[in-house]
Amino acid sequence: MNECAEINLGPEAVSYIRDCLANGKTLARYLLQRLDLESGAVTTFLPSDVSEEAATQFKWGGKLYRDPATFVYHTEPDGSTTRWEPVPNTDPWLASILREFLGAGPERVCVFENESALPSDPYLSLPRWAILQTLIFENEVYHLLSNRDAENEVRILTTIRRADSWLFIGAMTSLSQASDLPLEAGRLDDEALKMFAQRAERIVVGAYDGESYLIWSKPAS
Repeated sequence: MNECAEINLGPEAVSYIRDCLANGKTLARYLLQRLDLESGAVTTFLPSDVSEEAATQFKWGGKLYRDPATFVYHTEPDGSTTRWEPVPNTDPWLASILREFLGAGPERVCVFENESALPSDPYLSLPRWAILQTLIFENEVYHLLSNRDAENEVRILTTIRRADSWLFIGAMTSLSQASDLPLEAGRLDDEALKMFAQRAERIVVGAYDGESYLIWSKPAS
């Protein structure tokens, strides 16, 4: 298995990010309105032996090595055997980028849409998810990481995995000095989401059928 490395992508990656944002919620809609999307840089994290062509097949997995030792086999009543293969991922890579970003200043936050959750879902109140900071806007669920989470690897990884569903969208952004958001109360409003989108320095979307991510970075000013 080859080591993974960061790979720079071209304009086709921006098109894919636009498609993802177009299917997202309110935060994604505001991110899609940014005028600098086309001029930003996009990177991903894949094995070094992945071809340039394969790296642009954003909807398809099979880029990461699958360890046969992790396969689970199940014998069906008719005697046939099915195999379940856990999907490998680059969550630790994304977590390290989030840690670095959050640690760069007290105003830094990362916000993730939960595309499959509703505020009424009972599982959100289960003890196993108590580590998450969950925020509600109308009928939408978001998860937030703040500067104080920069060294909390468990919370960062848990947040990534809880936000990961059929669509993964997040923003590495910051609070304005004038911000007085009631984040501890677990609520967001439209203006807060608009601010997060406008101040986003990076946008993260899921790619490669859950194996990795694309990270858009705003152009240098």
